Amino acid sequence: MSIGRRSTSLRDAGSPLDGEAAGRGDSAESDPAAAGVSRLSDRLARRLVEAWQGWIDARAMATLPGLDRALRFVAVLLFAHRASYLLPAASSLGSTGATHYRSPGLNLAMVTVVVAWNTILAVAVWRRGWFTTRHVVIDIVVTCVLLFVANANLRDGFEISAANWMAKFALGTAALAGAVLSVSRLLVALAVLVLSAVAAIALRTGGLPPLESGFLNHVNSSLWFALLLHFMRRYLAAQADAVDAATARRIAAETAAAAGQARFAERLRQFRHLHDTVLATLTAISRGGLDHRTEAVRARCGRDADYVRRLIAEERPEQTTTLGARLAEAAEAADALGLRVHLLVGELPDEIPDRVLDGIGDATREALNNVARHAGTGRAWVSTDWTDRTLTVRIVDRGLGFTPDRVISGSGLRRSIKQRMREAGGSAQVFSDPGDGTCVELVWNDR
Repeated sequence: MSIGRRSTSLRDAGSPLDGEAAGRGDSAESDPAAAGVSRLSDRLARRLVEAWQGWIDARAMATLPGLDRALRFVAVLLFAHRASYLLPAASSLGSTGATHYRSPGLNLAMVTVVVAWNTILAVAVWRRGWFTTRHVVIDIVVTCVLLFVANANLRDGFEISAANWMAKFALGTAALAGAVLSVSRLLVALAVLVLSAVAAIALRTGGLPPLESGFLNHVNSSLWFALLLHFMRRYLAAQADAVDAATARRIAAETAAAAGQARFAERLRQFRHLHDTVLATLTAISRGGLDHRTEAVRARCGRDADYVRRLIAEERPEQTTTLGARLAEAAEAADALGLRVHLLVGELPDEIPDRVLDGIGDATREALNNVARHAGTGRAWVSTDWTDRTLTVRIVDRGLGFTPDRVISGSGLRRSIKQRMREAGGSAQVFSDPGDGTCVELVWNDR
């Protein structure tokens, strides 16, 4: 049952690229160079599809937790904002470059650096799901350095004109700082950006920028862009947490209600079976309708007794631990949500601390809830393994899968599963890839 990390493959998920790739198979085998180009094009196509689904496709984003959706939306806005300032930079590479810049080649190098850095930043955020403080610090350093280079490269009279595209691009840096940093760190970042812009102009012109110039407009825009993104991110994140919490409460209530209905239905089924077998037999004997001394009646009584014994055995805790019962309860709750769970309970420890039972039971229940909510499949497997004093519980599905590295800190996966296992003295690992299903491993060492 163990599932390790497997390579991402849209082909395994039924990608429409399958037919085209298969059609090129024979020619690729005979030409290694063509095979390499084919693999590269397929990989690029897959990455483009993943980027579309992860950043733009609203239906795909709707499957993410609320906080992930909020942060992904803000990230798209930030990159769109920054891209709008690259358009003036691209226009400066034309015929006006010789007029506005001392060295058009140096201006081209600056544009190349900005595009390369933003590409690296986009890839990093795509993998992680959000920016880090380190990303913001590097972005501020790059912007400040290029502000000095841009002002030194501009010809006289163009320092505060539209030709100084780096001054506008600094607005994107301010917005990024506002979206990621706390208020106190944001104020420091804005001070560094403004002082760097003033120093760059002062070194170039020998004086401070005039008040009637557009410089103050840039400073004002930087401040408000930063504050706007800061409060937008906080508001959307708070709303996402509230929605996720309300959804979790609703699912818990529905699970409890469904589990109660399932227990009632099971008791009703057992009562009806007892009524039709044991009670019917005893009633018939008590009324004289059956002769208990006959072989047929004695065999019937034996079958009824066997059923009662099985019924009692099912209500009895397994050995000296209730882990099997806790896993069965989690499977029953998931079954009430429409998820069919295959439970395979092997050998278990003789004694398991209550906190470990609670942690594994709750983590298993949440993992199955995640399968029911996000995996897009109607089946899951729960199995146990007790080897070398190490207890492992695996929850496996063959659903949509996801990229664990892109899960945001603070999301339901880490709070509800990993944190519960840490509190119980164990650990949890998640192995998944888009299209390849998911395996959650809950591990506890009795040492």
